Amino acid sequence: MSKRDEQRQLVKIATLYYVDRLKQSDIAKTMDLSQSFVSRALTRCVNEGFVKISVIQPSHVFLGLESQLQKRYNITQAIVVDVPDNPDESQIKQAIGSAAAHYLQTSLRPNDLVGVSAWSGTITAMVDNMHPLNVKARGVIQLLGGVGPNGNVQATLLTHSLANMLNCSPSLLPSQSIERSIDDKKRLMAAQEVSEVVDQFKEVDLAIVGIGMLEPSELLRSSGNYYHGEMLGKLAQRGAVGDICLHYYNENGEPVLSDEEDPVIGMPLDLVKKCPRVVALAGSLEKSVAIKGALIGGYVDVLITDRFTAEALLR
Repeated sequence: MSKRDEQRQLVKIATLYYVDRLKQSDIAKTMDLSQSFVSRALTRCVNEGFVKISVIQPSHVFLGLESQLQKRYNITQAIVVDVPDNPDESQIKQAIGSAAAHYLQTSLRPNDLVGVSAWSGTITAMVDNMHPLNVKARGVIQLLGGVGPNGNVQATLLTHSLANMLNCSPSLLPSQSIERSIDDKKRLMAAQEVSEVVDQFKEVDLAIVGIGMLEPSELLRSSGNYYHGEMLGKLAQRGAVGDICLHYYNENGEPVLSDEEDPVIGMPLDLVKKCPRVVALAGSLEKSVAIKGALIGGYVDVLITDRFTAEALLR
């Protein structure tokens, strides 16, 4: 058999498959070939240049930025969303929340224990964009105290909503995020209804977290779960740039408070780092230093952010 005969056969197989849309089994039957021969022929057609496959990337897709972020920070996946020029905070939250909803709907595994840091406007946007799934999670657990000192229970409502979407029960953390003292924290951590939830932190398969800055978000301000006064000054003095579950770290991702100083009841940074899959929802240029610290600290496996923040993280 000459080279030309071989090439003619390869091109015919490729035309029947890619142009005429025949199945490999139908091509094999039509041409009196084995299906394995057809499969190998199609692979050769690509390798030898008879078939060129191109992926057309829409203008709102940023695969290059995603790939660079993954390589730069050694994360499993980066998802970069499109936002308008000069976006406001609401537009960023909605775009990231929508992408996060799609990610969770397509990647949740049956019986995953999902942890959620529920004091987050972006996570709220994610839940608002979700619809009930066919997959049943093992449970949804609050990773941060779900009661605001002023009676705000928005985090509890969000946790209930997410659990309903995932066809499971919520595990609520019946405490404030920040207790008044270390002694108050120890007393609450010893209470059965709190300790039962905290003990589950190490079992979380998928943690959904926001990334905060030293300056509290509007949601945290309204809930009352934020530092001010002397403690805020101490955090700034020690170089705090951001937080996950209200545990603060510096630009290198290192915690700035010891366990003996930290009155927060929430998933600690060492367990965040050990969690099999941590999905961080965070965007806006003013948060880029906080996000970068979390990435350098190794707390994030999947980052969902906006295109301008992605570019800032790569500069």
